[in-house]
Amino acid sequence: MSMNRRDFLKGAGVIGAAGALGTMMAGCAPTQSNSPEKAGDTTDGALTAESVIDKGTWSFEVAPEPITDFAETISAEVVVVGSGMAGMCCAVSAAEEGLDVIVVSAGTTAISRGGSNQAIGTKYQKEMGIDYSPKDALEHVKIEQLAGYYCMDKMKWSRWLKHSGESMDWMIEKMTSKGLKVNLEPPYTDPDGTLAAPPSVHNFWNDENPLGVFQGAPLCAKTYADIFENDLGKKIYFKNRAVQLVRDDDNTGRVSAVICRREDGSYAKYEASKAVVLATGDFSKDRDMMAKYAPYAYEMFKDKLEFGDENVDFDAGMNYSGLMPGDGQKMGLWIGAAWQKVYPNPCAINGGVAGPAHAVIDNFWGINLNKNGKRFQNENTNFAFGAMSLLNQPESTGYGIWDSAYATTQEEWETLGCSYGNVTPQKPLTPEELVAGWDANVEEGTYFKADTLEELIDQLDGLDKENALASIERYNAYAEQGYDEEYQVNPDILFPISTPPFYGAKTVGSTFLCVMGGLRTNENLQICEEDDTPIEGLYCVGTMIGDFFAGTYNFGLPGQNLGACCCTLPYLLGKDLAAL
Repeated sequence: MSMNRRDFLKGAGVIGAAGALGTMMAGCAPTQSNSPEKAGDTTDGALTAESVIDKGTWSFEVAPEPITDFAETISAEVVVVGSGMAGMCCAVSAAEEGLDVIVVSAGTTAISRGGSNQAIGTKYQKEMGIDYSPKDALEHVKIEQLAGYYCMDKMKWSRWLKHSGESMDWMIEKMTSKGLKVNLEPPYTDPDGTLAAPPSVHNFWNDENPLGVFQGAPLCAKTYADIFENDLGKKIYFKNRAVQLVRDDDNTGRVSAVICRREDGSYAKYEASKAVVLATGDFSKDRDMMAKYAPYAYEMFKDKLEFGDENVDFDAGMNYSGLMPGDGQKMGLWIGAAWQKVYPNPCAINGGVAGPAHAVIDNFWGINLNKNGKRFQNENTNFAFGAMSLLNQPESTGYGIWDSAYATTQEEWETLGCSYGNVTPQKPLTPEELVAGWDANVEEGTYFKADTLEELIDQLDGLDKENALASIERYNAYAEQGYDEEYQVNPDILFPISTPPFYGAKTVGSTFLCVMGGLRTNENLQICEEDDTPIEGLYCVGTMIGDFFAGTYNFGLPGQNLGACCCTLPYLLGKDLAAL
């Protein structure tokens, strides 16, 4: 793998930029209530919080009465619930194998979020001169599994690794047949090597939507829908929100149907002779589910997430106030499915400390201070791990400080827009261009600038001046001697803060993307009961696959959720269902 970042920027089209952390943070809105509530049965059948608090039952655990009045019954071999990337990928794969497939969706269109698709050993990589196989990926995979305290389901990972190249080749053929273009994100470097990410992230884009990192997934979901409806002649039933599963023999047999509430309030029953595949996304819009299954994230973000059905937008793109209400997870629990084994559920949280980043997933590598003026981590990390450190600081607040000479630490800044603000440069930036960008951010009020460190710190609201100056003095001494006595930052990126003018940025909190996982899922994507027995006829794909991730979704293998959970595993499930 001899290609560097500049090689990828040449002739690769417009590669998706991700300098939008400021936009992400602005998208977080305040929550509407203060604490999780529970609901349950009283003796007369009414629901009260008090009765269930005594029982220890959460509101989402209370199954509704079975729906038996249907305006319409529609039958197929496979019913996919959800028209996101994973659901549509599975639907196209199964339909290509000759199965009678229908899709039901609560939204009005096929939609997905993001755009980075991790894949290993693809034809496109070989065309780009990259020889990268699952064997080559071992070190990166092992680091990721260790970061998840080795608790995730390695059998699912094995299936992904084995079929990753095959499934991405299939996806590329589908996307390019409809006019989308493909490229690879540049490899991410780490001076220590630990968090380096190889060139294995595939993006899809077109001239109207060139930012593959952010805009690629919606394009792909819509392309799958086009293929499903127009090329394969199948039907997507939009504005059909799944509300109940039908499990035969008093919830002991196979799942044979899903019931949807339609726009007019009537119900339709969608029967599946082979499988119901749940692809309904995460549960971050449900307060109780977050409080029970992701308590750390709930406590950190409960004032930013917007809970409740009234705040659900099933056509939402990149949304940082919570995504979906956990419909699939709830329906599964109501008919006897078990929750995943990994606890708590991991979340995709990122942001880190603001400052000139070297790559889209980097934390700011210069000095990171908390409001007490103290350094709090080895700054050489990515924006997911940096965010976790930041959240644990006083008032979840951090400050990045650097000098004008920081721009000259690289001849070119090939950061796809991350080096300053919410911009998308079409070529690597020179140091002069980078400084001009910093100054533009000062004008916008997102960066601060002063001729002395004292004056700069006075502008950084809340920062302890005396401790900050002392921390910077020690930091400069470490840079001069080439050894960081506090955090052992690699000396190659240890630069003194001594050349005026000086710059700084303040970061409060981090960005919440989604919560991962849910129902217990085996390596074949069958949803299981408490004793791990698969529930016949019930599967899931996408973000809701249980036990694929653990700890935090840390972007160490960027685009792994889309590449594995929303591409490879749904692609395989489509073929598996045809072989039943």
